[in-house]
Amino acid sequence: MAINVSFNGATIYKPGSYSKTIIDLGGNIPLGPAGLIAIFGESDAGTPGVSEIDISQNYFSADQLSIARDKYKSGPIMDALNFLFAPASDGAIPNGAQTVWVYKTNASIRAAKALTNSYGTVQALEWGVGGNRITYKAVSSNNGQAETSGTPPSLGTSLSSETVSFRVNGATSAIDFTFSVTDSDHDTIEKVVIEMNNDAGFSAALIASSVGSVLTIKTILDSDLYQKGKGESFEIVANSALLGMTNTLKISSEEPIVALTLDQKRDLLIENDILGGNVILTIGRDTTGGNASASVTVNSTSIVLTDDLATLTIDKAAYITLKQVIEYINLQSGWTAAIPNSIYNSLSSYSLDQVVLDAFTGVTGNMPARIKKDAYEVSEFFANSQLASIESQATKGLPEALIETFLTGGAKGATLTSEIVNALSKFEKFHCNSIVPLFSRDATADISDNLTDSNSTYTIDGIHQAVKTHISLMKSTKKKSERQGYLSIKDTFSNCKSVAGDLADGRLQLAIQDIRQIDSLGTIKWFQPWALACLLAGSRGGATVGTPLTNKYLNCSGIRQTAQPMNTPESNIVIDFDPDLSYDDAIISGITFLENPRTGGFKVVIDNTTYGRDNNWVWNRGSVIYAGDIVAYNFRNSLESRYVGIKNTVKVAEVKSTAESVLSTFLGQGITVSTNDAPNGFKNLSVRIEGNTIYISVTIKLVEGIDFILSEITVQRATNV
Repeated sequence: MAINVSFNGATIYKPGSYSKTIIDLGGNIPLGPAGLIAIFGESDAGTPGVSEIDISQNYFSADQLSIARDKYKSGPIMDALNFLFAPASDGAIPNGAQTVWVYKTNASIRAAKALTNSYGTVQALEWGVGGNRITYKAVSSNNGQAETSGTPPSLGTSLSSETVSFRVNGATSAIDFTFSVTDSDHDTIEKVVIEMNNDAGFSAALIASSVGSVLTIKTILDSDLYQKGKGESFEIVANSALLGMTNTLKISSEEPIVALTLDQKRDLLIENDILGGNVILTIGRDTTGGNASASVTVNSTSIVLTDDLATLTIDKAAYITLKQVIEYINLQSGWTAAIPNSIYNSLSSYSLDQVVLDAFTGVTGNMPARIKKDAYEVSEFFANSQLASIESQATKGLPEALIETFLTGGAKGATLTSEIVNALSKFEKFHCNSIVPLFSRDATADISDNLTDSNSTYTIDGIHQAVKTHISLMKSTKKKSERQGYLSIKDTFSNCKSVAGDLADGRLQLAIQDIRQIDSLGTIKWFQPWALACLLAGSRGGATVGTPLTNKYLNCSGIRQTAQPMNTPESNIVIDFDPDLSYDDAIISGITFLENPRTGGFKVVIDNTTYGRDNNWVWNRGSVIYAGDIVAYNFRNSLESRYVGIKNTVKVAEVKSTAESVLSTFLGQGITVSTNDAPNGFKNLSVRIEGNTIYISVTIKLVEGIDFILSEITVQRATNV
């Protein structure tokens, strides 16, 4: 075996100097993003959460509010995004949420219009009632009849018993018309027309007419021509000279077209285009080799040429462009193909209407099978539309004419209890810091206020318990994605206290006050306590980690606490909880609330969780829980990304150095605190490696907010010296 060395994953035989680069990842380890919030609730538009392809990708940042507005239009989701991104009016909270994931719970229905003859269904892209404002119109024009004209050289006796043969649309069987033996039946142009049109075989496919001495023959007007995806054609294959005509292929000078219009009346947005009428491939099969029949079949995957001698299958995947298709066909004996306009050369073979056409011709070079791209043009129109799509579209032809008609059936849709569970289940797919449900009451109460669909079934107790269970699951060792819940309830103060006592969880905060704010449509109004929960969660995400919300001013213009319906006139509102008088009761109960100090504004009285069972300095304060979660998540992930998957030859000292770097980052960010016994914000760091496992133990000094200032003032009598 040749002499070699192993270096940097390679076996090297050739003598020389080699190197590898090692990146020192010690120090300056960045924290992962914070201010990550997931919300679930209703909106007037937008895709229901159950229909989102991947909910982990359905998120927005503050600079994407316009995108969110285009999607959700209005309603609680859009209002919540506004509150989350601009939650405070306090210098200590410079920003709002960084990223917000959205799960829409109400099962909206899109407006639609089923087109005649099963052509397809036009469906609004907008979910909900807004799609009912869209109209659809189709105006058709051009009859698409193939025709030819001529002046018969002589009438009367010269036509008696003579037979003229026609082949319509490449049919194998010709139509034979024989003039009568009575000369007077066809001694004028007008009589020729009558005689031809009275013949059942002729009139089944063709119609004759005259102007002066000119005889015109054309295909009959076909009521279904718009949906056939083909161009009409016919040939005079015998005795054309009798009619003063030639036996070349006769085609339409103008193919049928449809002008489609979509109009969103609400937004004054109109989309229109003229579609169809473009024959992009012509094909013919003559009598070469004794052949006497031919057809072309275009399906979703292939183009099949059939005659009475053989069958040829052209795979669309192998012959992508029309130019490639005709080059292949023209190499086949007896077959001829062409593209009427070179601009179609590079079009895909998949753009052809899926048709079955006769293609037989008695004249070499004639191509009676004339295939369009009508359905492709319709498909492209809707693919580029901002208003509607077309579902279950026909594979050939154009839609029939239709007067301007509104789409119908769009509905806001209900939120069922099962959708709350579905939302939280989807939120397991990604890491976030906070969960905010956009509900504060049972569905029955929201139905009475016309705030949700009459078929909604959610209950606030069920929502609270589902969030509590979700948060408990996500903080588990295996899930390792700690998060907090910002819940709310609109009820009597007594019942609110009871609910907080039942929740009793350090990761849950409970808001009970309505707030006054501007909605997504610019109207100032009262919102249920879920809006305050959004301000709290957004403020948490917009402040530096560990900053308590206590004494911070939030972005609203009014507060109140009442169990009364939202449609209660302002003059009839009865305040149930006064933060100036019952603050101790609310604090002891584990409620987070605002007050309106005499100096103005609305500030958080205390950053309270629902824990309340003892005076634990961590579990009773939302800011401390949040800081602890950030530490756990970042410390864990930093070490995982560095060491999981490498060989256990790593030294304890290196792992310890990495851990120290991460822990020092927390101190630099103000998440941990320097003390006499832990100047770097931590102490008692120990690391050991046993087999495939690294064991780490450390004590950290977590930041907390100052809640109380206790001053002792000694008063003395003044004396003069």
